[in-house]
Amino acid sequence: MPQVTLTGGKPATRADLLLAHARDSFLRTLRQAAGEVIRHPGWINEFTFAAGECFDELAGLRERQDFEQAHGLTASRISLVHDSDLDYSIELMNLDQRLRDHCVRELSALHLRMRTLLADTDRALQDESPVGSESVCRALRALKEAERLSPAEGLKLLGQLEEPLLRHLSAYYRELEHQFVDAGIETHYRAAPTPHPTLSIAEDWAHSAAARASLPLHPLDALRLAALARREAMPQAMTSLDPGLASAMLERVEAWLGERQHYGEGLPASLGTSELGALLSPSKAAAVEVVEAVCTHASASPSLPATIRTILAQLRVPLLRLALRSETLLAEKRHPALLLVDLIANLGRTLPANCPPELPICRALMQLIHPLGKAPRLSEKEFAATFDSVETLVRGRQRGALARASVFAEEASRLERREVALHQASRAIYLMVGHQANPVVQNFVEGYWVHVLAKAAYRYGTDSPQWAARIQTANRLLASANPDPATRQQLLAQLPELIRDLEQGLASIRLIPEKIRDGLAPCREVHAAIIAGRPLPVSSRRRPVPASLGPVDEKPNLRVFKHKQYFAGELPLASDWAELELGQRVSVGLPDGSVMRGFVALIGPLQHILLIADGDSDAVLAITGRALAQQLDSPQTRVFHDESLVDEAATEKLINP
Repeated sequence: MPQVTLTGGKPATRADLLLAHARDSFLRTLRQAAGEVIRHPGWINEFTFAAGECFDELAGLRERQDFEQAHGLTASRISLVHDSDLDYSIELMNLDQRLRDHCVRELSALHLRMRTLLADTDRALQDESPVGSESVCRALRALKEAERLSPAEGLKLLGQLEEPLLRHLSAYYRELEHQFVDAGIETHYRAAPTPHPTLSIAEDWAHSAAARASLPLHPLDALRLAALARREAMPQAMTSLDPGLASAMLERVEAWLGERQHYGEGLPASLGTSELGALLSPSKAAAVEVVEAVCTHASASPSLPATIRTILAQLRVPLLRLALRSETLLAEKRHPALLLVDLIANLGRTLPANCPPELPICRALMQLIHPLGKAPRLSEKEFAATFDSVETLVRGRQRGALARASVFAEEASRLERREVALHQASRAIYLMVGHQANPVVQNFVEGYWVHVLAKAAYRYGTDSPQWAARIQTANRLLASANPDPATRQQLLAQLPELIRDLEQGLASIRLIPEKIRDGLAPCREVHAAIIAGRPLPVSSRRRPVPASLGPVDEKPNLRVFKHKQYFAGELPLASDWAELELGQRVSVGLPDGSVMRGFVALIGPLQHILLIADGDSDAVLAITGRALAQQLDSPQTRVFHDESLVDEAATEKLINP
């Protein structure tokens, strides 16, 4: 393939090539969708050209100002300039919402991989995806302006294009993400970050699923065969002993192990390599080696709290005693004893590193496994009974957490409706405010009017006349900050009605007259400067306000983590979080330094809010999807999946004998 070069003669990097492929296939997808409706080649060319320009801007390939100047969108991204155009503009906003809602999972996964793709380049991917709904809707606006379509014609075209766009874009997002996966582009956020960052690269790989998958056999089978081969190669083995003597020897070794545990005298570093171990048959020696590998790995695992490591250490002697007696410990069907180890380890990974032994779940675990150390004889039956008891304990803990959170279901529903309304208001403002918007007016719209819009969306919906009126007022305010001398007299005539509508909007969110006056004061100064022909007041852009964590009145066990102010762009969730199920175990690092660990107890019907219930207390966290996305960089934010400590130990022993 010929070498691709960029402007300036620089050879294209792998990221450049993949980004170019994403752009080409995006425009081809839009062309296919539009081609089902539009029969004018010039219209399709205008549509895809504008989408490509927007892609370049959002991918960091050009400045936003270039696009807006090229298409005359200096007042706003979708140019709410004339009242006769209001219906079209609002429908374009609603189409933007429906496109994102329909493709949210596919687009989120793709956007995270695009971030990774550009992470090592000199281009930064913005919060808005270059292949997302903004590029599509801005291109539709540009098409309407270029072809001078009337609002009625524009509305008709949007209605005809919606279904083909939804269908083609969702398929395109899935296909492109698969291509990125095949190219080795990982998501920026890992669902299960390496718990011990000081591990060397080799050790880190040895603990990975890739290492286990690279083995020709299952790790446990491979370790058993390796141990058998080593024992059978030894010159002396227990198979040469008299059966009666061999049985007596096993009795004595088992009794010795029991005495060691009872009196707390400890065990040798390795029974398998001790003088007693040398007398074991190859099959018994292999079982002992597997048990010791598992126990050694558990004792040093950084992903397990010290309390859980202590609990697993209490299983060492019972497991070794079982290894001397059981013929099925290493059978193809996983033995209850090894299932018990994995069950406790998977529970432990979800607990705080400093969880005390007095924690109810830890105390209950210790009580359940304690009888194994005192049993005169151990077999599969005793371990199966203990496994069932621990599994019942773990499931009961989960059920209790979900039951405690269920009392907050109604509150969560209200929170989700408010979150959706704030999102719709923020999105509308994001699509209205342009590159050249006056900073003073922009700050007012983002800081105050967003709440007016959110209340209209919450109470009446985005298809209501109330919503349309609030959108129209915001647009008139943005347009009024244009210092063009030709508009001064027009502004002077329109200003009283505009101010009255603004005051009414602020009153609707229950601001007192003094607060309304203070909020509008900077905008009045801008208008006064424009009318008098003076320089406009200087103001810096409003800083983004992150999500905040706080209590809920009269609900002492519930905290809420959400955005309360305007926020721009989209915050995508990694696929593990976008595909959560009820009961799944998660942890979230919070801005106050604490960590919320627990179970997913509720997923809002619109998937904008989660309830996470602690398994060991009455604490419940309500968290919005956007606030959660904000915390994905925290190493404490993760989804827990069941992993096999036994397989990890076997893999480590095979790779690092």
